[in-house]
Amino acid sequence: MRRLVRLALDPNGGVREDVAAQIVRGLSRSQLKQFLSSLRRELARRRVSVGMAGEAGAEVDAAMARRYPGRAVGINRDESLGAGMRLRAGDDIVDASVRGYIRDIIEKLEAP
Repeated sequence: MRRLVRLALDPNGGVREDVAAQIVRGLSRSQLKQFLSSLRRELARRRVSVGMAGEAGAEVDAAMARRYPGRAVGINRDESLGAGMRLRAGDDIVDASVRGYIRDIIEKLEAP
């Protein structure tokens, strides 16, 4: 299944729709479920999502491009963070926001 997923993806992190359509046509229902699940995981692994409280400047774009070369980086404004940022790259999550800091304090206070 990994080989099929690699065939369906282009180097920029997108899906080659023509190749994916050919693959999908040749799969049984159970194989299709497995293929789509693998494809979703691989797409998530190749993407980096950044939530920031406030505007992201050019230096943030440049830093993300240096840190995550070859991955699609999406930077969104998220005022619910209070200040700071929250980054998700595959399975890794870095929460450097005021909201995350307050949540950590509350969890520590609630622990016995």
